[in-house]
Amino acid sequence: MARRSSAARSSRSRTTGSRSGSGSGRSGSGRSGRSSGGRASATRSDGRVDAPCPQCGTRYRVSEEALDTPLECQACHRVFIPKTTAGKRVAQQDNTKVYVGFGIGALLLVITFVLMSGGNDEPVKKKPKVKAPPPLIHTVGTHPRTQTLVRWAQGFHSGTKLTISTVSDLPALAKMIEMEDADTASNGDIVDALLKHKSTQWLRDIKCEAGSLSSEAAMKSATGNCTLYLVPEPGNKDYRNDDRAELDVAFRADGDSIKVTGWTIARHIRRLTPDPNRKTIKVNKHIKKAETVKITDSAGTRDVMESEPGPVPHWEKADAVMRAKVDEVIAGVLRSADNDGPPLARFTLKIRSLEDRKAAVPRALNAMYELYGDVNANKMKLSQLDRALRDWTGFATNFQVRESGDAARDKKERESCVRQWFGFWWRFSETGLEDFFDMRENLDEPLEGEEEGKGK
Repeated sequence: MARRSSAARSSRSRTTGSRSGSGSGRSGSGRSGRSSGGRASATRSDGRVDAPCPQCGTRYRVSEEALDTPLECQACHRVFIPKTTAGKRVAQQDNTKVYVGFGIGALLLVITFVLMSGGNDEPVKKKPKVKAPPPLIHTVGTHPRTQTLVRWAQGFHSGTKLTISTVSDLPALAKMIEMEDADTASNGDIVDALLKHKSTQWLRDIKCEAGSLSSEAAMKSATGNCTLYLVPEPGNKDYRNDDRAELDVAFRADGDSIKVTGWTIARHIRRLTPDPNRKTIKVNKHIKKAETVKITDSAGTRDVMESEPGPVPHWEKADAVMRAKVDEVIAGVLRSADNDGPPLARFTLKIRSLEDRKAAVPRALNAMYELYGDVNANKMKLSQLDRALRDWTGFATNFQVRESGDAARDKKERESCVRQWFGFWWRFSETGLEDFFDMRENLDEPLEGEEEGKGK
């Protein structure tokens, strides 16, 4: 359908501007009485007809000659025949359905996006109300007084003089260690004396990691007691790793500060190496001189004392009865290595006194020497001898029965363990055995030579 020519289009105008001439005195024109299919009423005095757009309702004034000519609406671009709408009233287009359709489509898109983006997420949980933390409840092991006393003990281990001075009743401790001129000594002199005194040896050698007040009353009372637990650190070869010392520390409270007034030994710990203050030693003349050797095995890399194995005679002070007894015990230890052999403890428990131990150890070493030629083939017997010696002395090597898959390596490590036993006896058989032999029935009793309450 073609558009009208520009000449035809120029004749139309919008109704909004066509009423200016409607009041002219041409009402009596002959055209007013014409009838053209019901359009007479739409013919204006200027000979033009109102023809609204059937789509948007925009009205145009069209001459009667152009009523059959297609017309394009300038508002919505609908092409229509003017005579089909001339004289009619066309309502404006209702876009409600379109708007509703667009709205529903947009809503569906939003819902789809929400479902796709949040389908795998956990449902949104309401944030819990923040509650005030419950009041801190201290126990006898976590109380600030306990922690202060633990730091005091650690001050000796690290040599921190300020900590020792701050938490100590220095005049009271000066009297405790019987320091000369305790009444006139300065705080620095007292701290120096404490760091050198034998009563603080364990505090210096072993680290304190925990403690416990004697009771809940000690949390608030003006005076109290606290037990401190001292345990050897890994790699400390001076003390048994499976043992611990305990100190019963007395203190008084000055407001929020704590002052140590003294301590006693609640539990002893066995020292494995001789006192470094001991100047001379007497070695075993029947064993070759020991040498310090660096070894690496399943226990790590460390320095050990080794001596070449050789025949070891009976203890010189053992009489015939004692010699027969220990030889019988060693024979039983060797039999316990058999699959159907008797239990090891049946024989080790027969060695109880200090004299029994001094007599039994040389014979066990002599048996080790006889088996030393093939340590891999004789590993079970050597292992039983190693266990017996450990029970009697408290000293230990790292003898392994389990195979590593490397026979040469196993042989080297087992031979080293045997040499360590000979090195041990060379060094300690005549001097320092008291550092290993703990003959107390009750471990809470003080060691020989220690004064109760002074840690000597």
